[in-house]
Amino acid sequence: MSIPQQDHQATFYDTSFLAQDLFDAKDRYEIFRREIFPALQATREDLCQLYCLDNGRPGIEPVLMAGVTLLQFMEKAPDRRAAENVRLHLGWKHALNLTIDYAGFHPTSLVIFRDRLTDHKDGRLIFDGILQALHKNGLVKRRGKQRLDSTHILGAVARMGRLEVVRETIRLFLEAVEKMGLQISLKDWSLFYERYVDSDIAWHKISKDSLKTKFHQAGHDMLALLDWAKNQPDIREHPQYELLQRVFNEQYELTAQGPQRRKHEASGVVKNPHDPDVQWASKDRDHKKTNWEGYKAQIAETVPAGATSERKKGQPTTGFLTEVTTTEAIASDFAGREVVEKKQDEHGLGRADEQYVDGGYISDDTLAAAQAQDQVLMGPARPSQNSSGNLFTAESFDVSIANRQAICPAGHTSTQCSRLENQQTGQVDYRFEWSYLCDDCPLQSQCTKARSGRRMLVVGEHHDLLQSRRHEMQTKAFQKAMHQRNGIEGTISEFSRNGGRRSRYRGFAKTSLCNYLHGAAINAKRWIRLLQYQMAEAAISVQ
Repeated sequence: MSIPQQDHQATFYDTSFLAQDLFDAKDRYEIFRREIFPALQATREDLCQLYCLDNGRPGIEPVLMAGVTLLQFMEKAPDRRAAENVRLHLGWKHALNLTIDYAGFHPTSLVIFRDRLTDHKDGRLIFDGILQALHKNGLVKRRGKQRLDSTHILGAVARMGRLEVVRETIRLFLEAVEKMGLQISLKDWSLFYERYVDSDIAWHKISKDSLKTKFHQAGHDMLALLDWAKNQPDIREHPQYELLQRVFNEQYELTAQGPQRRKHEASGVVKNPHDPDVQWASKDRDHKKTNWEGYKAQIAETVPAGATSERKKGQPTTGFLTEVTTTEAIASDFAGREVVEKKQDEHGLGRADEQYVDGGYISDDTLAAAQAQDQVLMGPARPSQNSSGNLFTAESFDVSIANRQAICPAGHTSTQCSRLENQQTGQVDYRFEWSYLCDDCPLQSQCTKARSGRRMLVVGEHHDLLQSRRHEMQTKAFQKAMHQRNGIEGTISEFSRNGGRRSRYRGFAKTSLCNYLHGAAINAKRWIRLLQYQMAEAAISVQ
């Protein structure tokens, strides 16, 4: 489609002319029309890059599509209702500067527009447009104070067992073969089709032995299909072939006896072939409390002035989202924070001078990196874990990396310090040993369960910073400062209530777009509430 021509001619059919008395200055649709829609119009040059300059029939005005998409996410409207609101809803027509007789468009136009957004600048055009307008109005400042937290995003697919994943992957591959008309060259096509496409299995009635047999059979069938596809250059370029190969390698181990079921699934395997980007992840070590299949979102927002003091009743927040980064579900918060700061740098906001986070973002390396960048990274350090039970942890030892020595709880100074460097990752650790001093120590049973009876302590290169933070956590000043982080919990809740807990779409790129649109909707609604509050306060002061 080509870029449509803008119509600047006003008519008597303009909603603003016919219905201006229905929308006062504090109405949310009037504020959208007055403040937010112009912010989207400022992005028209970037939006036009989604279209061909001079070829094809004119498309729908991209600024209008951006406005409809934003309103859609603000009011949690599906595509059909959004298209209907454009045609029939007077408030939407007023907010979007449409004429009364505007006939609207088909709901699939919104799908096509989102596809265009996905392919351009990580799908963050609308989010950046609102953010730039907030910056121009002095509501979002470069650098400054920010708070960061992560939340899980459920994928738009059902949970599947390992056998279901394998069988569904084969079925999708067979459907792709049929669409390409290659089934004639596949020797056992009718057998495969009957086994995986036409079959209707009552899984709850099948015995464990039958399930094992079906899993074993599916492995042999996958291998046969992969061998057949080696001589079919057309199918090898199809995404379903790559998926078939990936699932086979993840679920089976090829031995002399043929494919054998892997005992354990590796991290990041395909959990549903309809969205291979979905991953299983867990927040806790025992994997029982919070686990999900989907993605993870890193949400950063500004810390309002006076965040530690109570707001008036009804006073809205002045904090706004500055980044909504989507990552893999298994990605650590350490890696997520780096991505957030990189994107903020790329889009002109810069790294925050002060950043408030939870314990998932704090380590000796992150504290050292923040110190090197003159950044204040505020967050609690997690207690060190000891896998051997209730023994002395690293906090019980007085460690000095600079002096290459450590003092144990019994008061003994280490006899040896070794520098350990991982050649692949470059991570540097230090190992302290007490050797013979442990032999007759009265605290030996509380310190180690090693057969030798001697304790070894391994800490990171910047362990001093971690210990310093653990001591700082006990001070009232630190505890009061950390109150500035509390607001991010409400933001995560707002993100979930806005529909962000479950992705609307499948695939990493579309989920990322969805999260940015949720972020833009939250910022727009906060901006509207803030302006409504300011106008109400101004009216009271005049009285």
